[in-house]
Amino acid sequence: MVEAPTLFSNPIKTLYLFTIVLFNYGKDAVKYLSKFWHIIGFLLIVIILPRFVEGEHSELVRQADEIAYFMLYWLVLGIMSSVGLGTGLHTFVLYLGPHIAKTTIQAYECNAIPLFVPSKYATQYVECPKEATGITMFDIIRQVYFETVLFGIGTAIGELPPYFVARAAALANKKLEELEEVLDKKDENSFMQKMKLLIYNKLQKNAFLTVMLCASIPNPLFDLAGITCGHFLISFWTFFGATVLGKAFIKMHIQLPMTVFVFSQEPVKALLSLIQKYIPFIYQFLSDLLDKQRKQLRDPSLFKEGTKPLLAQLWDYFIFLMIGFFMISIVNSLVAQYVTEQEHEKKNQKQHHHHSQKHHSGDHKTSKKAKGS
Repeated sequence: MVEAPTLFSNPIKTLYLFTIVLFNYGKDAVKYLSKFWHIIGFLLIVIILPRFVEGEHSELVRQADEIAYFMLYWLVLGIMSSVGLGTGLHTFVLYLGPHIAKTTIQAYECNAIPLFVPSKYATQYVECPKEATGITMFDIIRQVYFETVLFGIGTAIGELPPYFVARAAALANKKLEELEEVLDKKDENSFMQKMKLLIYNKLQKNAFLTVMLCASIPNPLFDLAGITCGHFLISFWTFFGATVLGKAFIKMHIQLPMTVFVFSQEPVKALLSLIQKYIPFIYQFLSDLLDKQRKQLRDPSLFKEGTKPLLAQLWDYFIFLMIGFFMISIVNSLVAQYVTEQEHEKKNQKQHHHHSQKHHSGDHKTSKKAKGS
């Protein structure tokens, strides 16, 4: 087995192979999309033309752009959270979770749902409304519900690559190392191995229900569900429908109320009192941070535009590092997959050449015998 290079062991060769992989994917994408050139051309005309013609529709176009940006933002974050065969960037913790927490804290501070700029909805709130209308947990959940569902749908889309890889391998009569490993170690008594075998067996009996249950809870083995469904050529809509139902409508409906509750006024006060009692030196820092946030909500003019507190800057650096790690893992995994495929092709070519040589020598011997007789 040839060991695949990585960005750390051999960066030049890795980037070269990654360029080849991107070129192959681009070529396949162009070949596939060319079948629908008339539909794509029509959509491009409908999307681009209104932007060059001023009129009453311009405001509708602007609103449509804001909605599209909003939807795309949360869908892409959801995809990034699950794509990459287990190396996904956990964007719920980095983006959606803090977004829900910020909305909850601001809503209780304003005693109303805070106003926001639609085009910058994901990152920037404006200020408290002039009139306090009172809020409940349900109001906050309703406020962040749409992006939560979009994020869940994005995570479901991000789970598709293992399914398609396994499906393509099954149609080409190729073996998958992941499934071979599960079957080879079926006699092991480890908890992880038992879970893998359970998922593998249940998927063959009731794929939709098994996939939905696996998608409804935090599950590091969900890639195995996608690979198994693809291997047994289970319908795409069965797999994708169950994944969307589990991730966007069951799992997210558990995470969303829990996050809102944890960052509601009473739990935050209880947490601060515990910190004051047991970790007093951290309490002062957190208390000052919350006071600063409250002052900013009451009077945004107190803070200069573009300035960020040290904690926010450190958080941005942390996110930058996480995104960097995610991109490196994607490059390494795609290159490793390409090297493995090339190695399998070389083996198949050698076997085919060996069989053809044996067949040719057999025919030569038969012709000699025929001549001798």
